[in-house]
Amino acid sequence: MKKLIISFLLLASLVALSGIEISRPYRAGAYSLILPGAGQIYNKAYVKAGIVIGVQGYLIGTALHHNTKKKDFQALADNASIPFDQQYYQLQADDYADRLRSDYWWMGITTALSVIDAWIDAHLVDFETESQRIHLHYEDGQVGLQIKF
Repeated sequence: MKKLIISFLLLASLVALSGIEISRPYRAGAYSLILPGAGQIYNKAYVKAGIVIGVQGYLIGTALHHNTKKKDFQALADNASIPFDQQYYQLQADDYADRLRSDYWWMGITTALSVIDAWIDAHLVDFETESQRIHLHYEDGQVGLQIKF
């Protein structure tokens, strides 16, 4: 997992330094993928950015806590001399390993949703000006569509 993250960050750095032109939506999505909430900040959606940072921070914190507890109970299970205690500690370690796995899934899901949100929000940045060009009107039982260029 660490190698994947490091290789992705290296690739993103190379693209940024090479001067390759990236469109606004893809840039917002990439920022959101690299750093939680960065794509929302790039789109000037500060409330969304705060929510994303808060949720991702909570998930990272719980993942760190569950990882620590898993290691603690695994060490107790390895050092226990009574079989009942060893079994109990191993079950606790397995329970925290399941919670940690769940935390990773939730982090992935929220990251994906954050990237999608930033990407769509960047596409809609000029929605208000574009919507002023299109007029739908109804007269005498007929529907008309007017588009200004």
